[in-house]
Amino acid sequence: MIFWIASYPKSGNTWLRLLITNYLWPNNSNQFENLKNIEVFPQKKFFEGLVDENILKNDRLQIFKHFVTAQDKLNLNNEFNILKTHNAAVSIKNEPFTNPNNSCGAVYIVRDPRSVAVSHSYHHKFNFEKSTSNILNDQTVAFAGKLYMEARLSWKVHYISWKKINMPKIIIKYEDLHNDTFNKFLEVLKFINQFKKIEIDESKINEVIEKCSFSKLSENEKKIGFVEKKGEENFFRKGLVDEWKKVLKKDLVEKIEKECGEEMRELKYL
Repeated sequence: MIFWIASYPKSGNTWLRLLITNYLWPNNSNQFENLKNIEVFPQKKFFEGLVDENILKNDRLQIFKHFVTAQDKLNLNNEFNILKTHNAAVSIKNEPFTNPNNSCGAVYIVRDPRSVAVSHSYHHKFNFEKSTSNILNDQTVAFAGKLYMEARLSWKVHYISWKKINMPKIIIKYEDLHNDTFNKFLEVLKFINQFKKIEIDESKINEVIEKCSFSKLSENEKKIGFVEKKGEENFFRKGLVDEWKKVLKKDLVEKIEKECGEEMRELKYL
C-alpha cells in the first residue's frame, strides 16, 4: 500500500522526507542519498507500459486517467510504499488522484501561505507578485519530464483537498515541525508505525534531527549540490517561519489573507 508524504510546494516536504528516510534507512552517506527511498509521484517510471507519450504530447491531461492504474501496478510489490507528492487530492476529469485500494494513509505538511509565497519566489526566481499569483491560482500545474502533469492548483484548494480526503492522515504544520522538531517528528513516526512496525528510539530521533538540521543541509548542499534546486538560491535557504513579515509587501499579504482567510484562521495563522 502507498503512504503519502503530501504538501503544497515549499512547505517542508523535502525536510520531512529527509528526517524520515535518514531515520528508517540510516547509513553513513550524505543525508540526500536516502531521499531515493521516498520517490516522487507522478513521474515517468510509474507510467511505463501504461501510457503512450505521443498521446500526452497532444493532451497532457490524459495522464490523470492513469494515476490509479499506475498505483495499482506499484502496489503489486506488496510492500509499504512511501511516496512524495505535491498533487492535490482531487479528481481531474472525474479521474481520482488515488483510491482506498491503493492508499493506506498520509502525512500532510502545511505551511503559512505567506511564507510559501516567499520561499516559492526564491526557489523559482519569481518576483513576489508572480509567486503570490501562482499559489492563489486554482489552475496551477507542474510537470515531471515535460509530460507528466502534477495538479498543484492553489494553496487553498490543495489544503482543503488533503484535509477532506477519506483516508487516515495527520496534518503537521511546518511551523510546529520547525519549532518543536522532536515531538512533531515523533508524532509522524508513531503514525507511520500504525501501518508498518518501526522502532521508536528517542536517541535516534535526536541524532537524525541533528544530522538533518537546516545548517547542515545547507552546508552539504553548498559542497555537493542538491538535485531539487532550481534558482540561484540554495534549496535549503533559510527555512524561517515568519520571513514574509520583512519582505512581502502589504498588498500581497492582504491578497493572500483575503483569499485564504478561512483556512488560515483554522490553522491559526490569523
